[in-house]
Amino acid sequence: MQHCESMQTWKLVIMKKRDGMLIIWPAYFEKNYTRAKGRRVPNNLAASDVTIKILEAAAQSSGFEYEIEPDKQYSRNPGDVNGYLVIDNPENHKKKRVLLMLAKGVRRSVAQCESTRLAGEKKKKGKGRKKHRK
Repeated sequence: MQHCESMQTWKLVIMKKRDGMLIIWPAYFEKNYTRAKGRRVPNNLAASDVTIKILEAAAQSSGFEYEIEPDKQYSRNPGDVNGYLVIDNPENHKKKRVLLMLAKGVRRSVAQCESTRLAGEKKKKGKGRKKHRK
């Protein structure tokens, strides 16, 4: 093989091989993403603004053992550093099945966060000036 000045040198990124483990990105559950952008669950099971914390809560509620890799970047969304979850899969379920199991927990966590946020906004609105009657 000849060395050429115009040939680029590619940096090899080697991920650790994890047998019996699945890598789960928040983008898999993002309702605003298309399948081409990385969503892997049906749109009716997806949620908006999925973070690694929401994924963690879903994995915990589903009974999975997991690890968090917070400083990782999803390759289809450069510049968006969300991290991912590494889920232990001792029963060797297919990844699609694990994603569907997590989707229910993700939607529950997102709904809970949304209701907490709305309750906080409602309290703020109620603390305005009271009108005095004459």
